[in-house]
Amino acid sequence: MTEDGTPTLTVRVRAVPEAVVVAAAGDLDFGTAPVLRARARSALDGRPGALIVDLGAITFCGSAGLQVIAELVAATADMALPFAVVADRRPVLRSLQLTRMDATLALHPTVDGARAWLRQRPGTNGG
Repeated sequence: MTEDGTPTLTVRVRAVPEAVVVAAAGDLDFGTAPVLRARARSALDGRPGALIVDLGAITFCGSAGLQVIAELVAATADMALPFAVVADRRPVLRSLQLTRMDATLALHPTVDGARAWLRQRPGTNGG
């Protein structure tokens, strides 16, 4: 949070051989979810081979953050792109478990794990 109590979210986008990685750090809530949505959608505009959303540095995940993940599930499905979510900390895992989204996502504890999963998929790099 900033000094005035405003939630903060940093989003970085980078390319790896298997996918584009959208990594978010901070609070993922109503006020910051549009930042993740915009950056991930922009990454998808480049037609990557796959999308990895790294939520490993998220300190809070509210319903607006889960909505962005659900939208990305739909968008990547429409584009026939593999989609993986990286999460290993309670704020994100608990939210995904409570909504049962954890059972429908390719959920990995690390970006390296998600990349390995992508390499093993038929029709993707290394598969």
